[in-house]
Amino acid sequence: MNLLRPLCILTLLASAGTVDAQGPATTGALATPANRIVGTWANVARVGSCATGVLGPALNQTLMYNAGGTMLDNPRFPPQGIATPGGVVQRSIGIGTWTYDPVSGQHFVRQQFDFFLSNVYDGYQVIETTRQLSNDGNRLTGPVVASRYNAAGELLFQQCGEAVSTRL
Repeated sequence: MNLLRPLCILTLLASAGTVDAQGPATTGALATPANRIVGTWANVARVGSCATGVLGPALNQTLMYNAGGTMLDNPRFPPQGIATPGGVVQRSIGIGTWTYDPVSGQHFVRQQFDFFLSNVYDGYQVIETTRQLSNDGNRLTGPVVASRYNAAGELLFQQCGEAVSTRL
């Protein structure tokens, strides 16, 4: 009996099963280079003065990139806020969008979240970053620009820095 044909068939079936397990039928995401970012990530960002490059402490978030170009940011910020001399500062979750440049292989992310001071709307922050995905698809890195606006939409300050994300 020729074993070559049954072995070839088994190999093809096993390969097809692997492809299907990572395809639209199970994840909903098309298998395109842009969608390699899709998933949940532990993010560590550090920002500070754009002029001096001195960075502040690490800020941790959980990021979720969705197929189709949307994203969510869940900060490690207490829901009840943080008491400061000026009042209790609260931060919402971040929502945003991402796009992919097939020429550079980079993802461009823009997100926004709101601030409240003692339960009164106090403005918002916009985070813009260019993310480079590692070859193994498990690490995102890139520069960050954080722009803080008051409730009237006027720019208060800008900070620059870096972010590193690890796939969860």
